[in-house]
Amino acid sequence: MPAYSYRDKDGNLVEVVMTYAEKCRREKNGRLVHDGMELARDVAADHAMSPSTSAGWPMYSDAAAVHPDIVPQVKSDLYSKGVSVDFDRNGRPKFDNAAHRRAALRAMGMHDRRGYD
Repeated sequence: MPAYSYRDKDGNLVEVVMTYAEKCRREKNGRLVHDGMELARDVAADHAMSPSTSAGWPMYSDAAAVHPDIVPQVKSDLYSKGVSVDFDRNGRPKFDNAAHRRAALRAMGMHDRRGYD
């Protein structure tokens, strides 16, 4: 489920996790009331990219993403299988290099068709 970025009246970033349908229903003219606060949409914050190396690492995977609510459970499960994986706010796993990606995907029961497995 996606997280949408908003700003409160003081300019602080607030992320709201909801379905696209819920966003369409709740947001009016770029504004949303959440937890009693009126928030203004910040599309640029949603699309801000984190810096990465020229080799493409670290890599964040959309295909291997999990719901943000279950990240702690998935991290624990992967750790018990011998792989430590960090996740971003959207539940996407962060792979540090090809070997880490291969080990993490194997532990998740996934196969990479690009040949890293």
